[in-house]
Amino acid sequence: MTKTIGLKRQVMIAALGAALAVLSACSAEPEPEAAASPTGAPVKEAPVTIKMMANFSTANISEADKAFFQKVEEANNVKLEFTVPPSSGYQEQLQLMMVSGDHPDVVFFPGATNTTFLNAVNGGMVIPLNSYLEKAPNIKEYSYEVSLEGLKVKQDGNIYGIPRTTIARNDHFIVRKDWLDKLGYKIPDNHEVSIDQFTEILRKFTQDDPDGNGKKDTYGFAAHLNSSKVLTPVLSSQWGYMGWQPSKGEYGYMTAEYDRSSGAYKDLLAYTQKLYKEGLLDPDSAVNDSNAALQRFKKGITGVLRGFAGHVSSNEAEMKALNPQAELTYLFVQNQDGKVQGATQGTALYGLWGITKSAKHPEKIIQVMDWLLSDEGWDYVYYGMENVDYKVENGIKVYDPNAKAPWRQSVVRRARDGDFFIAPSLPQKERDMIKPWVDKAVESVIFSQDRGYVPPASKKQAFLDYKLTWDELVTKIMIGERPVEDFDKVLADWYKHGGEEYVKEMNEFIASIQ
Repeated sequence: MTKTIGLKRQVMIAALGAALAVLSACSAEPEPEAAASPTGAPVKEAPVTIKMMANFSTANISEADKAFFQKVEEANNVKLEFTVPPSSGYQEQLQLMMVSGDHPDVVFFPGATNTTFLNAVNGGMVIPLNSYLEKAPNIKEYSYEVSLEGLKVKQDGNIYGIPRTTIARNDHFIVRKDWLDKLGYKIPDNHEVSIDQFTEILRKFTQDDPDGNGKKDTYGFAAHLNSSKVLTPVLSSQWGYMGWQPSKGEYGYMTAEYDRSSGAYKDLLAYTQKLYKEGLLDPDSAVNDSNAALQRFKKGITGVLRGFAGHVSSNEAEMKALNPQAELTYLFVQNQDGKVQGATQGTALYGLWGITKSAKHPEKIIQVMDWLLSDEGWDYVYYGMENVDYKVENGIKVYDPNAKAPWRQSVVRRARDGDFFIAPSLPQKERDMIKPWVDKAVESVIFSQDRGYVPPASKKQAFLDYKLTWDELVTKIMIGERPVEDFDKVLADWYKHGGEEYVKEMNEFIASIQ
């Protein structure tokens, strides 16, 4: 018996006949060779064992997931053994796995810029997959091209992982429909409003007592701080902030934030400052994180929250527990040209699967992942297993609310498939309501050209130091403590503290991948 070094908890799935059991990790015995029957008829080959290290939300497998992975094994003639550390310590376990020398066949990494992943690639632990992916039509069809390109981390033409896709979306706004109804505001049939109309909604929610309690205790927008503790600007894409895009200015590629020849970012800051000064933003916006903003929205303090359309039903159900009259809808805000568009950063990866040099059968790992994305496999990934997740009654899938399968949808996702975010257990009426919003969010995405690249200039101390100054001054501009005109000097100083080098390196990178 050999133990997986440093793992606090581990789960191994092994298909034996028609059942799965959670096993302790044991040293693998050689795969038995297929034998001929006494009559000379071909005998089915023994299943190939695949050891996987995964980062799932729970370390213990549910009964529904056991049934699902048994189906995966039967369809692909494999035996899957999972090592699943607690998600809170996954990065640490990755590093311990690296130094232990005891490598699973396939490992989940958090992203293409993850240091452990890059070390694994550069050290030869993770192998290139180009030749295998040529025989994986579903992985190629249901992965964004930008995701596969983003996995060419050595810039040698080789792809070093299987994408776990995140469906790129252009999220807009969850809105209190009951407040709109009370104030007599009719929602357009296409659920799109202009910037001016959006501003007027925020104004009405702040000033016209939408909850009818006779008090001035509501606010239009649930703004909050981002991960850098900076107030998130309101309506970024609508004011032209679309990430790194082709430019006719001094550089071939530019983002509005650093564009010295455009006033788009200043317009965005000015709009946010206007809302803040007028009192249309939650007054706690400058201290709230995203979760605090969500909770204040659910309590009826604010009436508009930036969020994913697929969360409308679940948020409404939680709000009704506090206020039975609460009702939500979804609104898109057009840009200055009357279009609904929004940028997404990075490479649409929600992590990736790296195949290690220890894998004796990389082609079988690719086969399993490709099958999961096929029409047959995806039906199980999305809908689950009949008589486990649901039963069919009168031609309708009736879901068991107690059937949980957190592992199943954590392996792969289909690019451009917004239905993934719409639970099949939802009543058809709710699914029909949400689907057009989710589809529009998926279809209106524009990818930033940077692909998540971080230029070396960003790691220099002068650049890092000025980033803190930038964050402080930009926040002060948005809350009205500094005039918008001050941004010109902030930007000029940024260029002096490494920004010029940063922009040049980013342009060199983007040009190199075109």
